[in-house]
Amino acid sequence: MEKELNLIIHQPSRILYVLTPKCGSSSMVNIFLTMAGFDPRDRAIRKLATQAAADGRLAARGLSFSVTDTAGVLAARARYPDHRLLANIRNPYDRVLSNYYNKLNRYTKANARGIFYYGKLRQLLEGPSAWPRVARGNAYMQRHISFQQMLDGLEQLGPGFDAHYALQSELLALDRLRYDRLFPLESLEGDFRSAMADYGLPEEMLDRVKSLPRNNATSYAGRQSVLMTDMAKATIARIYARDFEQLDYPR
Repeated sequence: MEKELNLIIHQPSRILYVLTPKCGSSSMVNIFLTMAGFDPRDRAIRKLATQAAADGRLAARGLSFSVTDTAGVLAARARYPDHRLLANIRNPYDRVLSNYYNKLNRYTKANARGIFYYGKLRQLLEGPSAWPRVARGNAYMQRHISFQQMLDGLEQLGPGFDAHYALQSELLALDRLRYDRLFPLESLEGDFRSAMADYGLPEEMLDRVKSLPRNNATSYAGRQSVLMTDMAKATIARIYARDFEQLDYPR
């Protein structure tokens, strides 16, 4: 897998925050930028973070963002043993359904090339306005591969080909790292600020994120989706059995 984990280091509060794909990583970058006094509203979040890192504004506020992999997280933990290690987690049912809507191109590129090229060709033919919109190509791919067919492929081939589909427990190296807290994405709104206050972040910083921003939020019905049939749930429960067990989500 490519380097697909996001690592946030906030030196003033001694926090290492690990973000796996499809677990609110863009929102967390937004949150930490906002707490540090930046204004990411209506701006490209990642571009702002990159610019602020390049001109030294992030370092001046004790904040850094990096894209890494599991080995990089292990190295950061060894480098900062006195920092709290935190991460977001997400219900495996919701995460894999989100992938079907938003990252199907990654699945088809690895496992169903014909469908991938079909979707990309139709996206191309829509014209320039569609070219940067991955969702347009995915919509065409969904006409030729159902949610259950994708799940069957994941069960047969394994989910480790891409970090968006990989087990969260593996990406987070739960067998090698002890996290101080795992924040379920489903309850982050109610948990985050109180936890940060407990960790000593000043009220001035926390007041900037009284309502947590949501970036790249999906609009589908999640576990209530008509796609989430009993067969789909059973397949997901088998594929992501270790995540359900280690992350303490009900099957």
